[in-house]
Amino acid sequence: MTTAVAATQPNLWLRNRRWDLTFLIGSAVLASVPLTLFYVFNVSTTAINFLVAGLVGGPHLYATYGYTVLEPSFRKRYRWLLLPCIIIPFAVGWLALKNITLLLTIFFFWASVHVLHQIAYITDAYRHKDPRPRSFWNRAIDYGLIFTGLYVFATPKLLRGEFVVGGDHPLLVPEFARQEWIGFAVGAVFLTLLVLYVAKTIREHREGRLNIPSVALVSVTTVVSLVIPTFSNLDVAFQGYNTWHSFQYLALVWYINTLRKEHGEITNRVVGAVSGEGKGWAFYGLNILLTGAAFALIMVLYHLVGLSWPQAYYSVVLGSLLVHYYIDHYVFTLFGAVVREPSAGELADESLELATT
Repeated sequence: MTTAVAATQPNLWLRNRRWDLTFLIGSAVLASVPLTLFYVFNVSTTAINFLVAGLVGGPHLYATYGYTVLEPSFRKRYRWLLLPCIIIPFAVGWLALKNITLLLTIFFFWASVHVLHQIAYITDAYRHKDPRPRSFWNRAIDYGLIFTGLYVFATPKLLRGEFVVGGDHPLLVPEFARQEWIGFAVGAVFLTLLVLYVAKTIREHREGRLNIPSVALVSVTTVVSLVIPTFSNLDVAFQGYNTWHSFQYLALVWYINTLRKEHGEITNRVVGAVSGEGKGWAFYGLNILLTGAAFALIMVLYHLVGLSWPQAYYSVVLGSLLVHYYIDHYVFTLFGAVVREPSAGELADESLELATT
């Protein structure tokens, strides 16, 4: 009975249903934490920013380097890819000294694309696990919905100059782009994509080929993307999205490293020591230590070099972040990192789950 079910219903979850729903999809509830701290407990924006950065933002950022630039095989294979990683921190440092507003504008737009690209990557990973083919237009509707939802209510605020980040830095929008019709156009495109998405989802359900993990992730993402920009304090609101994104990313990289260890692909001893089953807290602890080292560097630049606090903070944090964004835009095309032949443990988990449903 179980064998028959397993043969006709492929496991489309990345690891298993419980893990995916907890760490990749259900963790969207974490977006409410910064908002609750601010609106219910009156915690300051600065305190929330440091709390999110210290607990998940920084660790998720430095987790990138463990399976990319610190891995000899990655450096050897993608040497050409890493060249801009040297240039980006210097460019960020220069902008931190000369034009922080422009730097924060670049950061905000790139950050929003990066967050959504991560969602698209996981959705595509679910698609790669599905032996049933999907057309280009089917995937295009998914991508379109993911990448427009965040901007439905954000675009009008952006055009009105209501986006202020870093305390008092309004995001730069070219004068020619400050047209009211742009906001309506974004909303119209989103609604069109939403209708198409609902229609194709209903059709796939009727045809018995619904990819449930993908639908769950896209649906949750759409709700979060629509709600976040409606809050008055946009710094805190987007820290909510960042909290979910960072937590989700940490889980994703832990899983990637677990698979890499199972396949003997990790040669960095430190990374290998904190990777694999039962090493989740060790993996997190290493990235907490790296976050602490980054904070120490900020203090050196501030107290010993003489940079202002914003210059020191943004030079280190945004320098690391933009390299992280840059690398991941390529990594988020490598579906083989998360879609592999199931291990014996995964097969056991899947069999147990099927037997209990």
